[in-house]
Amino acid sequence: MSIPAMFPLPATPSELQPSDTNPAARLFEYIERRIGKKCFKIRAKRNSVICCQGMRPSFLYMVQQGEVLLVRANPDGRETILSVMGPGDLFGESALLGRSEITFSAMATKRSVVSLLPERQFRSLLEDPTACRYLLETVSRRCNDAWTQMEVIGCTHVRDKVRAGLLWLSVRYGQKTGRGIRIDLNQTRLALMVGCARETLSREIRRLRKINVIDVRHEKGRKVFYVADSEALFRAV
Repeated sequence: MSIPAMFPLPATPSELQPSDTNPAARLFEYIERRIGKKCFKIRAKRNSVICCQGMRPSFLYMVQQGEVLLVRANPDGRETILSVMGPGDLFGESALLGRSEITFSAMATKRSVVSLLPERQFRSLLEDPTACRYLLETVSRRCNDAWTQMEVIGCTHVRDKVRAGLLWLSVRYGQKTGRGIRIDLNQTRLALMVGCARETLSREIRRLRKINVIDVRHEKGRKVFYVADSEALFRAV
């Protein structure tokens, strides 16, 4: 088995390292510096909903503290996790730009603080060349993530799906550590992001652990994944 040729990951295994650049964080910092006083903050409790799929937003949402999941409900009732937002991330920009409805729900997974920038101030940013550049970079990355996730979910073979998903998530969300690249997602979230059953994911994870490609550790009462060998995962069969 092999990852389909159109899969938009780096072409060589040596390039499969977490990205240190986050255009959303640069836009966040720029907004805070320029018009931060025009934002107001909300405090979200664990499991509270910040915005709902289908609503028309009036704000740009910027995560200051905590963690927020973006989840899309499909017509058949299944859910897909689109993104995991941490401090410095933002969401809602595409709906504001298109004057359209939000295509996901946002839920705090822990106590979080979110800054809200009113739509009027957001539109004033569009006249600022620097803000526009950061915004375009943010939207571009969001589009790349969406296409990549579609490729992962669309993999025919489960083995390819899990392997490609782990590679994508290690690049997108991974943190370099002495044990390997840490993916701070539990098994349920990982399954919802790559589009497979939790039991299927568990089976594939066990196989990858046996060949020392993936390590699973219990940290703070939950499982955390480590990609111990990116090159081996890239070539795993």
